[in-house]
Amino acid sequence: MATDDKVHESIRILIEGVASKPNHFKQGNVTICMVPDTLRNLNPSAYTPRITSIGPLHRGDQRLIAMEEHKVAYMYKLFSRTVEVTKKDMEQTTRKCVQAILGLVTRARVCYAPSFAYYDDSSFAEMMVIDGCFILELLYRFQYGIGEGDPIFDNILVTHDIKNDLLLLENQIPFFILEILFRLTVKRFLNHASLTDLVFYFFKDMNIINSELTITDETMEHCHILGFFQSCYRPRATKRGRIPTISYSATEIAGAGVRFKAQRDDSSLLAVKFKQLSFVPGLVNLFVRETCFKIPVLSIKNSTPSLLRNLIAYEQCYPLSRHYVTSFAFLMDRLIDTKDDVSLLVRSKVLQHNLGASEDVTNLFNNICNGVVLRDFYYTEEWRQLDEYCNQFWPNILISLRRLYKSTTWKTLTVIAAMIIFAVTLVQTIYTVHNG
Repeated sequence: MATDDKVHESIRILIEGVASKPNHFKQGNVTICMVPDTLRNLNPSAYTPRITSIGPLHRGDQRLIAMEEHKVAYMYKLFSRTVEVTKKDMEQTTRKCVQAILGLVTRARVCYAPSFAYYDDSSFAEMMVIDGCFILELLYRFQYGIGEGDPIFDNILVTHDIKNDLLLLENQIPFFILEILFRLTVKRFLNHASLTDLVFYFFKDMNIINSELTITDETMEHCHILGFFQSCYRPRATKRGRIPTISYSATEIAGAGVRFKAQRDDSSLLAVKFKQLSFVPGLVNLFVRETCFKIPVLSIKNSTPSLLRNLIAYEQCYPLSRHYVTSFAFLMDRLIDTKDDVSLLVRSKVLQHNLGASEDVTNLFNNICNGVVLRDFYYTEEWRQLDEYCNQFWPNILISLRRLYKSTTWKTLTVIAAMIIFAVTLVQTIYTVHNG
């Protein structure tokens, strides 16, 4: 009986602990969280800040402390510029920003995973103000002028690391925090400015697609800067389905008579098309068709692997997100098996990279989807058309022969070649004897 009482008491304490927690927490509100170990362990450096922490998840990391002084200096400069225009003193400007953010603390808290280190409202609001103003001053200086002796922009490596850090899932602050601080500061002395335009300009060289970043839905609310980036990659197609079980590599597809071409669709950065075009319009059945697979021009830089991994981690962790980037990563994983596939896509001008060897690009796409669960595949229809084409008689034969060639060892090929030479020689000998 004593054992029953002990278990009951333990259960009661656990229940009371859960009941005492704020009832506003919902998983759907959490947009900023720690990357799961299943993803982190594959490439820890891709998710870890290099030079600065934003928000609470990496606050206190000794490697990142040096940047804190620069954050405050940037905030001071942003406030000073605001004071010059509004004619209000520094205390009034600071107080207005602090009061606005204090009113949003509860809303901001629920954006973070509940396991992050505890901060009281004052400390949390201070963090939001400093980090938010630091980001806004960064964006402003990058577009409208950088003074001499700038601790960040004078060093190109520091600038690159800052951009990388601001696009990490664990290093975000809510976008609405940036928006309210933007209205209270930058908008006062730069009335025509747009926060989204500043973000576009600052991160334009980080884009994974060789095209201009655009917002597909102007009314969409953004979770944070990384979520803002992710929304730009929304595919045009709304039809979703399961990921195909059958794969065709780029070299197999090209060997079956399909040309890869650059897809430049202004309405969607990640649009993909599979098309069969007649050389002579109106005479489709009489003339040979040109079949092409159009994919976006993918630009792979040193920053691309980390950005891709964080975009995918965001789509994996935030239950309300759509798997836009994850779908595209799975598509590229299907197309790229070997360095020959990379070389083909480079020659077709749908892939650009500066990672060095083609094997680096191959390894990127062969590994980036490990541990990832794809809920919706946005290229089901395009892959269905491709599969339908590849299952036709001649394309199927050509793909089968290429696969046989790839799976056949040099020793086997040598034996087959020797048998063919022997057979030809034997036929020639018999023919010579018979006609001699």
